[in-house]
Amino acid sequence: MASKDILLALGPAAALGLGRFAYALVLPLMQAAWGLSYAEGGLLGSANTLGYLLGAFLSHGLLGRLGYRRGFFLALLLQGPVLVLTPRLGEAPAFLLRFLQGGLGALVFVAGAALLMAQGRSGRALGVYYGGVGLGLLLAPWLLVGVKSPEGAWGRLGLGAFLMALPPLLAWRELKEPPPPAQGEGSLRPVLPLLVAYGLYGAGYIGYMTFITTSVGHWTLLFSLLGLGALLTGPLWGPWVERVGGRRGLFHVLLVLFLGSLPPLALHLLPVSALLFGLSFLGVITAITQAFRKALPPSAWPRAMGLSTAAFALGQALGPAVAGLFAQHLGKGEGALWAASALLLLALLPAWPKSRKGPGTWPPGT
Repeated sequence: MASKDILLALGPAAALGLGRFAYALVLPLMQAAWGLSYAEGGLLGSANTLGYLLGAFLSHGLLGRLGYRRGFFLALLLQGPVLVLTPRLGEAPAFLLRFLQGGLGALVFVAGAALLMAQGRSGRALGVYYGGVGLGLLLAPWLLVGVKSPEGAWGRLGLGAFLMALPPLLAWRELKEPPPPAQGEGSLRPVLPLLVAYGLYGAGYIGYMTFITTSVGHWTLLFSLLGLGALLTGPLWGPWVERVGGRRGLFHVLLVLFLGSLPPLALHLLPVSALLFGLSFLGVITAITQAFRKALPPSAWPRAMGLSTAAFALGQALGPAVAGLFAQHLGKGEGALWAASALLLLALLPAWPKSRKGPGTWPPGT
């Protein structure tokens, strides 16, 4: 089964790497062909973020009824058709389709992680799963080489997402559902500070991702290094998080992410900044997942994953606005990067490591 775990990583690659983050690469084509303003382009991005937020909030209930395995594959197989249709029905339907893609992407991400946790997979395996996003980031600019229209761009991304959805089907029969919640085991109080840290991480991370492209050129280099770093999430952070624990690992990876986001590094040593950021931004998810496994009973893991993804999405919705206002106040784009770094610095505070043993572990005292 271990080798088939890797196949599930194609889910985040398709749903997030191609379906979500590649939007930044297609937006210039849509602006040229449709005459979209920056505000309209931003609204399309917000529609996707809102769909992701709603999908994350509803994921625990929806997947609990539908089944995590069935929900994962259904949402994943729908990625391709939704992406292909995005530019073909007109501008208004494009907003709805970006919203739908965001919701489906959240279901893919939450369901796949919950399934791997239910199999008892290690932090390294979870790191490989989350690092699948990096594969999508790495492939996206190359899939779009030579494309000249929004229809062609979304068509290629949709075909790529559909092809990525097929290999994970080989793992269907060996996946088991997460256990249902048991009465009295559903409290998420032990991990509430981590949820706050995760929301602030979402805000700071998307602030960097949104404004780094307006501050520097070399988009292909940027996406390639981000993707390469993300692919190394499993081998790098998985073993480390297993060694030091989820909470300590979360603090460590957030610290590296903060350092990689600092504007002096981003503006003057972009390859170093992009590689550090790529290595770390998905490592945060690996670490917080391990923290959930230590602090909560198995029956609470799926709900924790859903709420953490919602906190992340909420941070993503607010982060660009906060960073943009900061840049406007300073009168230069560099201010947005400073705001993103400040949000990541704030995320370090609730993630501050505690002692290895105590009431914050499951079972109590372990």
